[in-house]
Amino acid sequence: MRSRVIFVTDPICSWCWGMLPEILATRDRLAARMEFDLMMAGLQIGSKRPMATWEIHHLKKIWREVEQTTGQPFCGRLPDDDQFIYHSETPCRAVEVMRDFQDEPPWDFFYHLQSAFYRRARNLNDVGELIDIAAPFGISRDEFVDALGSRPVIAATRHAFQRANELAANALPMVLLDTGEGPRLVCGGYATASYLTGELKRRTA
Repeated sequence: MRSRVIFVTDPICSWCWGMLPEILATRDRLAARMEFDLMMAGLQIGSKRPMATWEIHHLKKIWREVEQTTGQPFCGRLPDDDQFIYHSETPCRAVEVMRDFQDEPPWDFFYHLQSAFYRRARNLNDVGELIDIAAPFGISRDEFVDALGSRPVIAATRHAFQRANELAANALPMVLLDTGEGPRLVCGGYATASYLTGELKRRTA
């Protein structure tokens, strides 16, 4: 059994977007010796209403901090929709749909999902937007829509939320390493590819 690295994340997690190039670079360096997986944590699954003005200002402040720290670009805008809900269950389901469709962790799809939100201010709770993001990966509109609302995908998504909670993923992103004895924390919060590569190598030497 190869060691498994788990990136606990969420499509609308700002610091996850900031760290995504670092975990992707780490994956490129270590893919021959470790498996890399994604776990959706359900960062925002409680809210059912549009964001208040103060919430928007607070969120944009976080974006500026992430951009200054990591260099990841943000367009600085939320979706142009008065009814936009800052809620992540639907895009998390989309990740599980693509995991099943590709039969592997959908890293490229996840990148494009986050990029659509943070660089183009697309509404990831709009099924039409999700269809457009998924289309280049070869899944048909009907297959995607059917899977997005299916019981297995909903169950898998909520199981991931529960598992992330059990692993104390209260602050994202989080990187875990499973060498066969269950996931163990490597880092919580932002980390560089240099740090992650060195630490993962050390722990699997």
